[in-house]
Amino acid sequence: MRIAVTPSLDHLLVLLAVVETGSFTAAAKRLGRATSAISYAIDTLEEQLGISLFDRGTTRKPRLTQQGEAIVSEAKAVAYSVETLRARVRGLLDALEPEVSLVVDSIYPSDRLVAVLEDFHKKFPTVPLRLSVQALEGVERVVRNSKAWIGVGGLLHIDSTGLQRIEIGAVRIIPVATPNHPLALAGHTSRLRARDHVQLVLSDQPAPEGRDHGVVSLTNWRIGDLTLEHKLLVAGIGWGGMPEPMVRAALKSGRLVRLDLRDWRGGEYPMQVVHKTETPPGPAGRWLIERLVLSSPTYRQPIFKKRKWSGRRSVSARAASELRETSRRQIV
Repeated sequence: MRIAVTPSLDHLLVLLAVVETGSFTAAAKRLGRATSAISYAIDTLEEQLGISLFDRGTTRKPRLTQQGEAIVSEAKAVAYSVETLRARVRGLLDALEPEVSLVVDSIYPSDRLVAVLEDFHKKFPTVPLRLSVQALEGVERVVRNSKAWIGVGGLLHIDSTGLQRIEIGAVRIIPVATPNHPLALAGHTSRLRARDHVQLVLSDQPAPEGRDHGVVSLTNWRIGDLTLEHKLLVAGIGWGGMPEPMVRAALKSGRLVRLDLRDWRGGEYPMQVVHKTETPPGPAGRWLIERLVLSSPTYRQPIFKKRKWSGRRSVSARAASELRETSRRQIV
């Protein structure tokens, strides 16, 4: 026997409704259809399968044939698989937002960001991500203009009014130059000496009206790209403060050296992750924020007093769960 037409899911569900309710009339009532529509669906299914599903020799309660019983068993398996699929799809739709948009301060360590985004891709492989990198005040502008849902930037350059924020540690800013730079050759020196040499300053403002932090020299070059500033420093053009993770390799190779400047006020650059209070992120965005918090080198897992645990989760699992709940209360 050859089945010419593949039975539809709807016809299989009608069959199950008739069997479960005990009559064509009851099945019609459950499905919100006319009894004639139920009869037509069963006739069509029998024609598609090339078998009789019900014994037509009785007018009592519909009685399945032996072949019909076998088909019902298969139909139940198909219906269960479809319902499982629907549940998973509903779960995915509920859990994932159409897109996660992120803007990151260029000072934020790129290796840390890559590690976070690798985990994000594994957790949410189908969620699109839009990422942009800005300098200093640029992060706040992008978030407030709704061009990004989540921002990672410095406490010094983001006004938290109207924003939900979580601190995620700090990045150390250190003064560097080439080994043959006069400040490097002088060894321990003062700010007064440093002001006589060109200083490269990271700034997203074309003019000096922007807020200055760590600016010492009377002559400075304002550069909006941290990678370009790094290249200029390696080329021997001036000195400047750089994120320690970004110049770590250059310091190790000897292309740059750390300057010993008295009264250097670069120090720690505190970072935070923010989003607009009126537009909280969805589950994927919240997970990303949580992962950014966990990636902070200053994050410390909560310490719990020793006691008997009623559950089976480990202390670390409970700590992570507590952090997630704390994060949700702050960002939702």
